[in-house]
Amino acid sequence: MSIENITEKILAEANDVAFAILQKADSQSLEIINEAKNKANDLINEEALKSQNDAEVLKQRKVSAAQLQAKKMVLSAKQESINKSFDEALKKLSDIPEEVYINFILSEIDKSSFVEGELVLNEKDKKNIGEKLVILANEKLNTNKIKLSDKTIQASGGFVLKNGNIEINSTFETILSSIKDELTFEVANVIFK
Repeated sequence: MSIENITEKILAEANDVAFAILQKADSQSLEIINEAKNKANDLINEEALKSQNDAEVLKQRKVSAAQLQAKKMVLSAKQESINKSFDEALKKLSDIPEEVYINFILSEIDKSSFVEGELVLNEKDKKNIGEKLVILANEKLNTNKIKLSDKTIQASGGFVLKNGNIEINSTFETILSSIKDELTFEVANVIFK
């Protein structure tokens, strides 16, 4: 065998080895590419599922928040209706007949156990029935120590009876406020049957 034949044989074998290496490299690169594509598809599917789940959780949160807001609005509307009911009751108390009103005030003064003090009324009541109330209160208590105050109160009706540092507040607003908590449930039941 000549050198040329040997060289040709070595070159042919080298070409065969190189060709085999290139085919193997091509095959491996295709495997790597396919594996990468599969991993990418898996990641895409996983992220899509995660995004879908996240969207569902977000949707549920939004629905829950909206439902909570709706409940707050309904509760607020109910509370407003209840407050309007008490405001209406206050207006009706202000419109009771004078005789009933005077008897109510005298009864409240009698309950106070004060036999002396200053009777403070709103401007209207002071002008219209103040002196009459003082006379009737003193008669009812068998005393002459209930006096009409020069001062007035900002109230729709009722009175404040002061004796030194002690005062009895029997204004309509105070009376309604003191029973409001007890009556709110009953008022709500009547309004929202």
